[in-house]
Amino acid sequence: MRRYSLLFLAAALLAQAPKLPEPYQSIVELAHSAPPEFASDALLRVLESGKISDRSARLDLAEQAFQLGGSAKFPVRMRGVPGTMRDTRSGNLSQAYDLKLDALSLESRAVRDLLSLDAVKARELFQNIPRPTLTSLSCDDALVYDVSDFYQTLGAVANAAFTQKERDKDEHVNFLLDYVGQATSPVQLAPLAQVIKAANVTPAQRDILWNRFNGLLEGVQADERSFSTSLADLSQLVTPEMQASFDKYRQKSTVCKDDVGASVLINGPAEPPKTGSTPKIERYWQSSEAQRLLQDANKLRFGPDGKPLSDAERSTPEWQQQLADFLSELGEWTPTQEKSEADFYHQKCVVFAALMELIPPGEQRDKMLQAYVDFISNSNLQQQSPVEWFMQAHLMLERVRSTNTGEPAKLLDSFQASGNAVLALYAGIERAFGNKLPSWVTLSN
Repeated sequence: MRRYSLLFLAAALLAQAPKLPEPYQSIVELAHSAPPEFASDALLRVLESGKISDRSARLDLAEQAFQLGGSAKFPVRMRGVPGTMRDTRSGNLSQAYDLKLDALSLESRAVRDLLSLDAVKARELFQNIPRPTLTSLSCDDALVYDVSDFYQTLGAVANAAFTQKERDKDEHVNFLLDYVGQATSPVQLAPLAQVIKAANVTPAQRDILWNRFNGLLEGVQADERSFSTSLADLSQLVTPEMQASFDKYRQKSTVCKDDVGASVLINGPAEPPKTGSTPKIERYWQSSEAQRLLQDANKLRFGPDGKPLSDAERSTPEWQQQLADFLSELGEWTPTQEKSEADFYHQKCVVFAALMELIPPGEQRDKMLQAYVDFISNSNLQQQSPVEWFMQAHLMLERVRSTNTGEPAKLLDSFQASGNAVLALYAGIERAFGNKLPSWVTLSN
C-alpha cells in the first residue's frame, strides 16, 4: 500500500510542474512513474543543468524534489568501513549509498539548490527536515553513518539565509546552537566542528558555539563503531578551543580493531587503546554454485598459463563452445542458491559485466547486453531496495562509456525499451546531460 501512496504522491506533485523546454519536460514526465528517490534526483538534475531560465519553474522543481526526496527508501546515507568493500554485501551497499539517493541527502541537496533562488524558503524547508536518527553501532557493523551533506547544508543555511536584522539579534547563532544541542552520535561531531569553523560569526559568537560543542563532545554517548570512526576525523579538526574536551572524549569508548592504527596516532603509543572486534563481513562467492561460476568465468578470461586470452583466442570455435556451456550454467543459477535475493543479484551482475568485457563485439555481445537488461528489469530487488538495485545499472553504464564500439548507445536503447520506469528515466537523463557525473556523487575507492 505504501508503494502506491508514494507513486501517487510523485504523480500529484509532478503534475503541478510548469511546462519546460525539451528534453527537460520529457524527463519530468518520465519521473511520474519512478519511485520518489529517482523522481527527486531527476528534478534536481534538470534544475542543476542551468538550462531552465524561468525562476518560478526552478523554484517549483526544487520544492517538489524536496518533498519527493523525503520519501526515499534509504533514510540516511551510510558508508563502508575501510577494508570491507571488495566483493561483500557491505561493499555493494556502500556503493549504493554513494549515489546519495537517501532521504537526508536528497532533501539537503534540494535546500542547497534553493538557497540562491529563495533563501527564506530554503531555510524553512531545511528546518522541516527531521533530525537524523542514528542508532548505536558496534565494531561488528561494517557500515557507519555519513551525515556530512546535511551539516554542510546546515552551515550554508546559517551563513546565507538570515537577514542582517536577524543576525544582529544572534538568530543565526541560536539556529546553530539548536542543532549542536540536538546531536546524539559521534559521527555528527566532525561535521559540526567544520560548521563552526566555517560559520560567518564574530569571535565572541564562535566562542559560544565552541562552548556548546565542547559540552556535546564531553557528554555524547559513544558507541563503538561511531566513536572509532569519529576519532580520525575529529583529530584533523582539533582547535585550541576544543583540545581539552577532545582529550576527554578520546578516552570514552572502545576502538574497533580495524581502527587501532589511527587511534595510536591520535593517542600516542604510551596510551594503548581498548580494542573491540572487527566488522562482520558477508563475503560473496561463498556458495558452491557461485564458486564454480567464478572459476569457470576465469577460464573464459585466462589460458592454462594464467595469461589473459587474446581477442583472437576468444574468437575460436572452442572458446565459443566454452562460452555457450558457461551461459547454460549461468541460466541454471537461482536466488535460492544464495543467502538473499540481493546477494544473487549483485553476483550475477558482476558475471554479466565480465562477459560484456570478454565477448567480442557482434551479435553474441548484443544478446548478452539484452539478457543483462532483462535480468535487472525483472529483479525483485528493485522493490526491496531500489537504490541498491539501481546501483548495478549505474555501474554498467559507467563501464560501457569507456568503449568505442557503440555499447553506450545500445545500452541506453535497451534501457529505453525495457518497460522499466527507472531505466527509461535514466536513459533520458543520460542523453540530456551526457556522461559527466554530478558533483554530489562520491564514488567509493
